[in-house]
Amino acid sequence: MKPRDVRGGCGVDMWHTVPVTVNGYAYDARYSDESYQQVLLPLLQRLAELHAAGEGRTVVFLAGPPAAGKSTVALLLEAFSRDVEGCDLQCVGLDGFHHYNEYLLAHEAVRDGKVVSLKSIKGAPETFDTDAFAAKLAELRTGRDVGWPVYDRTIHDPRPDAVRVTAPIVLVEGNYLLLDERPWKDLAPLADYTVFLRADESMLRDRAVSRKAKGGIAREEAEAHYERTDGPNIRRTLTCSRPADFTMELLPDGSLSRG
Repeated sequence: MKPRDVRGGCGVDMWHTVPVTVNGYAYDARYSDESYQQVLLPLLQRLAELHAAGEGRTVVFLAGPPAAGKSTVALLLEAFSRDVEGCDLQCVGLDGFHHYNEYLLAHEAVRDGKVVSLKSIKGAPETFDTDAFAAKLAELRTGRDVGWPVYDRTIHDPRPDAVRVTAPIVLVEGNYLLLDERPWKDLAPLADYTVFLRADESMLRDRAVSRKAKGGIAREEAEAHYERTDGPNIRRTLTCSRPADFTMELLPDGSLSRG
């Protein structure tokens, strides 16, 4: 595929950008030649081989902590899949399986010995409808076209069947897909291949806080949100996830390496 922009020079790694849209926001996703050649392309070639050797639709989990850039990596893989013969890939997300706010307001969880509203920890593993997600994955594996929900950030709730899944290889990205806790680990038989995107916790903190601040809230509020929500979710994902078939790592300069 042709990049939209090229940066770099003789003797240094070349950088490119590809236009993507995540959660309704359009921006240019950066990637390096090295990330493409050593990480993304080999992964896509492996998925093509896996699909060719199997029967029916191939389902891939891409997991990793919040703020690691999973959605961007998933969209890059979808775009670059056109470069690989036999790799017709479509990416979808876990976020459409958030419980609705009405449910979150009516239910509670225990955090640090205190009973809290699920709404106050929205985005934590407990705030997802894993039963609905498992049912949708089972439907996906039949090979039929499937309606897939997305999370709408204008209404802060899911929209059911917002996109149509038609590709023979489907990459599902989400924070907790490899979490070694029930009910998440019960989903393991529904994936043919698993990928984990790792990153340093301190870098993830900076990315998470900056992302919130760019959304229009004060820096102090963004940092408080991190301590209350993003931080615990990041640590839980990094320390409590099962090993993946393929691991990649986000580096400080934004490039990817094999984990």
